[in-house]
Amino acid sequence: MKTTTILAAVPAASLLLLSFSQIATAQSNPEAEAGVLPVDNHSHRPPHHGDQKPNFLVFLTDDQDRRINSLDYQPLVQKYIRNQGTEFTNYFTTTAMCCPSRVSLWSGQFAHNHNVTDESPPHGSYTKFVSQKLDQNWLPTWLQEAGYSNNYIGKFINGVSPTLKQAPKGFDTAHWEPLVAPNIYTFYEPVFSINNGPLTNYKGLYQTDIISDKSVEILDTLAKNKTQPFLFVISPTAPHDEVWSNENGTTFTPPVPAKRHEHLFKGVKVPRHPNFNPKNNDKPSWVGTLPRLTDDQVSALDAKYRARLQSLQATDELVERIIKRLEHNGQLDNTYIVYTTDNGYHLGTHRMYAGKQTAYEEDTNIPFIIRGPGIAKNKKSNAVATHTHFPATVLSLANLPIPDSLDAHSIPVLENKSVYGKDQPTEAFSVEFWSQAFMENTTARFDANTYKSVRLIGQGYNLLYTVWCTGEKEYYDLVEDPFQVKNIYKSTKVTFINRLDALLNVLRTCKGPTCRDPWAVIHSSSSSSNKDHGKVKTVRSLTDALNKKFDKFYAELPKFYFKECLHYYNPSNEETAPRHTEL
Repeated sequence: MKTTTILAAVPAASLLLLSFSQIATAQSNPEAEAGVLPVDNHSHRPPHHGDQKPNFLVFLTDDQDRRINSLDYQPLVQKYIRNQGTEFTNYFTTTAMCCPSRVSLWSGQFAHNHNVTDESPPHGSYTKFVSQKLDQNWLPTWLQEAGYSNNYIGKFINGVSPTLKQAPKGFDTAHWEPLVAPNIYTFYEPVFSINNGPLTNYKGLYQTDIISDKSVEILDTLAKNKTQPFLFVISPTAPHDEVWSNENGTTFTPPVPAKRHEHLFKGVKVPRHPNFNPKNNDKPSWVGTLPRLTDDQVSALDAKYRARLQSLQATDELVERIIKRLEHNGQLDNTYIVYTTDNGYHLGTHRMYAGKQTAYEEDTNIPFIIRGPGIAKNKKSNAVATHTHFPATVLSLANLPIPDSLDAHSIPVLENKSVYGKDQPTEAFSVEFWSQAFMENTTARFDANTYKSVRLIGQGYNLLYTVWCTGEKEYYDLVEDPFQVKNIYKSTKVTFINRLDALLNVLRTCKGPTCRDPWAVIHSSSSSSNKDHGKVKTVRSLTDALNKKFDKFYAELPKFYFKECLHYYNPSNEETAPRHTEL
């Protein structure tokens, strides 16, 4: 159905105040039928084996950093995946916490759309996921409907428990073996359940090694049916902290390595980047209140860094073993292999002790490496992508229809695609969070950690702009300041900030097409920005939007603010005010 009249009669300044369900309908691809887009033309048809669909194998770690160099200590990941594939250096999570990020990975939606925004009920966990029936329409069900065998072992999300361990739809017909609470994060006492069966406690055995043994058995079973494609997700919890919960609360301690790796990396320390425990701290909200870390705290962070690297060595061995098994079984050549994580991690960044949950690079910029048919080998790509891009990417590689409801395009993973410029699928995306912040391995908690950010990455620019629930704002030019040391919001021209405010105002509630092309929402063909200035080129990037002819137009647009600091997503708490209003 074509519905183009909604936008035609609405001035641009008012357009940003419409419900985005209306805008999404109006902006939908006119060629789409029944809510499904054509196969994404950003990726050429991948080179599969005849008519057989490709397999997908995903290594999904937990809390693995990219910015403090954990991948450099995984020689087997480098040998078998990075050297044989392409690493995407501008790959991000859009909500730096386990449950929201993992749901975005499989649903292709930002957290404000799937509304799993925390680790525990009522706003997060498997309980929230199941209650919202998010498994009815997501990547695993789409693949299942196309004939895929979907298999999962390891951590899914928090809240998979002895009473709530059944497989979500899409993983309910093959092999579903999640780690079960309260032993999801116990390295030498993990508990698994196969296909909603009885619990099995592997006390004294190392979690990643158990996952490795079981994964080989699953691959051998899949190899018996050479005509059925598969999705296989392998998700050890390393390098996440070990977590124990009881009636007295929850305790976080550094991850436990396999005994054979305990001696490694003596003397290795957290990289002393310019943002590590800095002398000056100009950050907003609770981050700006932090004192410098003490020498004892820094020593503890170094020890934790070594423990994280040690815990990843079993994962490194797992990767080698699985890829060798794929090759032995004749499955390797038609399998796309992905190595990624749910969110990043900081250690000492901006005086913060240990954890995630912020919009800074250490928490959001995460590993994503892919190898497989048609993927360039030993390459790095600076194409911009997020976990919300993953479902469209898999569907595109499988040559399957892509639902119009997805919040992101597919990633240009095949080697004949360029990056940046007008053909780049993504330039801007939002980073969002609504929850209390806490420093792991401490008792510190901080209430005012609700924020929304816009990230803009293109040729010659790399920007982060954040609006906090406290009313404070921060802005960084990462080309000049890659470690986000100096907040330059107050010294930046208002005409420039007006563009960022307008973009954030779209992305904060975007859905489907409006997430994929936010500039089109701001600069619709009928908007006053075009009417006032005659014929202008289509605005598809920040560079286009910075045309001085648009200064007045952007100055008149409303700006976004939070009414108060809530620990959950409530659309009525997120408002816009006219540009002239002082907040």
